Amino acid sequence: MTHRWTAIATMLLTLAAFGAAATAHAATAQDAAEEAAAQDVTAQDATAQDATAQDEASRPAAPPAAVEPAPGAAAPSETAGATPSRDTIAGGVVAAAEETAGKVREGGVGIARQGRALWSDVLLPMWQRLASAVPGVLKALVLLLAFWVLAIASGAAVRKLLGMTKLDDRAARDWGLGGMLETKEGKARSIEQLAGTAVKWLVLLFGFVAFFQALDLSMVAGSLQGIIDRVVAILPRLLQAAVILFAYWVLASLLRLGVSRGLASVGFDERAARFIPEREVEGTVLRPSGLIGRLTFYVVLVFGLPPFLDALGQSSLVAPLSQMLEKALGFLPNVVGAVVIFFLGHLIATVVREIVTSFLAATGVDSGAQKLGLGAAVEKLKLSDIAGSVSYFFIIVAVIGAAVEALQIRAVSEPVTRTLETLLAAVPLVFVAVVVVGVGYFLARIVRGIVESFLAGVGFDQLPAKLGLDFIKPGEGRSAPSAIVATAVMVVIILLTAQQALATLRLEALANLTGSFIAYLPQLLVGLVVILAALALSGYAAGLVQSAVGPEGYGHVLSLVARWAILVFGFGLGLVELGVGESLISVAVAAILGGAALALGLAFGLGGQKRAERLIEQVDAD
Repeated sequence: MTHRWTAIATMLLTLAAFGAAATAHAATAQDAAEEAAAQDVTAQDATAQDATAQDEASRPAAPPAAVEPAPGAAAPSETAGATPSRDTIAGGVVAAAEETAGKVREGGVGIARQGRALWSDVLLPMWQRLASAVPGVLKALVLLLAFWVLAIASGAAVRKLLGMTKLDDRAARDWGLGGMLETKEGKARSIEQLAGTAVKWLVLLFGFVAFFQALDLSMVAGSLQGIIDRVVAILPRLLQAAVILFAYWVLASLLRLGVSRGLASVGFDERAARFIPEREVEGTVLRPSGLIGRLTFYVVLVFGLPPFLDALGQSSLVAPLSQMLEKALGFLPNVVGAVVIFFLGHLIATVVREIVTSFLAATGVDSGAQKLGLGAAVEKLKLSDIAGSVSYFFIIVAVIGAAVEALQIRAVSEPVTRTLETLLAAVPLVFVAVVVVGVGYFLARIVRGIVESFLAGVGFDQLPAKLGLDFIKPGEGRSAPSAIVATAVMVVIILLTAQQALATLRLEALANLTGSFIAYLPQLLVGLVVILAALALSGYAAGLVQSAVGPEGYGHVLSLVARWAILVFGFGLGLVELGVGESLISVAVAAILGGAALALGLAFGLGGQKRAERLIEQVDAD
């Protein structure tokens, strides 16, 4: 406010200084005219003095005394030429003085005339015009000052009104204008400040037009009036657009509030928390109901854009936006139908699941499964729960297909429908496969129990100890051999049923792979038996050689040779039976046994001849 009053005072002082300068210029011109008149009077006095001097010069002078010439001197007329007379010199001086006086007089008269003309033609009219314009200038300044005060008051009133309602803050928050209203220095501005400033400058623009019209500056006033006319022509559209946008904003806010509170009241947040996580938006944590309400708010605002832009005359933007919204509105019933179908289908599937689960639990299916040993297979899940989940899955798959069809989006519905049809077509096959695997598992458990009991009854568990296979004897932390064999039989039965189930599901590759593995099982069994037999036989042969030779030093060596020879030969046969590099294993075993025999022969033939002779003689003696 202080700066505004300072500017007004400076303008008034400038006008006063200009008037004072004009007055001083006029006074200077008058002084110049008076000085020129004084010079004219002085020139006239000088002319009079020159005339007096000329009169005195024209009077007859007294005749000079006769001077007799010196003796022998010649007469003047005879000795010198003729000289100017005194009268001639005086006449020239008088003429020059008269000429000078005339020029001075003419100059003074001209200066006086010019001074009077400057005062009467320029300065006096200018001063008169300035004096007559002072009331108009004061009137213009008063008008400008009045409009200035009115502009400040109008801007303050608009800011105060918007500040009381807080509508600008809510609109800026809802429309995401927080970042746009910040200055380069990071200071926050509000819509109320912008609106107040706009109103202030609009009123002040009217004041400038009135100011320049009061000063008769029609050119400047006309330019500003053109700007005002254009602004006034736009104002109705702006007001109409603002009213439309405000109405849609109020409607969107009410719908957002209603949707958020309605969903929260029916417990939607707790049910949808696992699908829709909470989000923090502008410092506020929104739960699922709040997020859906916010989505509703912006959808309503989007539908308000076409009438808003139409009110502003932006027809080029209205047409594509209207077409887009028309398509969205046309697609909205499909979305609603899909949502309703899915909701009802989910409700029906849930009810069916509960019915199936409760019915099977009431009929004792869970306890029967526990008796049959199926409880360990499914761990903590009950058979009734599994059956209920399966029924829910089949129903919800059909519901998803119907919901996708309701959307009528071919690019999405056709592949999804084909996938669901394939899945539903495979349901009987899956059911048969599950039944086959279940029956196979049930039979495998029965056979396992029978085999384990039979082997334990015939003393199979003590056989490894008798054969010297201490590493497979039953003990702490180790299963009994009968249990191991029974488990192997159960696995074989399950593999057979799994192969049949895969064939039922038309998974030929997996079925063939499982069949190949089952066909390999006999070789695996024979190979393991050969290796175990080699282990048992190597121990028995080593003990037999040790007892036959006696406690001699070479008896231990012979027993080791016998043990390792049998082990190498037995492992070779076992690996060949397993199909692990048959030719390579055969060559390796032959090389080892041949090398050992050759080494033994060389040892007896070269380094142990005497011992060999004694050994042979002892054998003959015995």
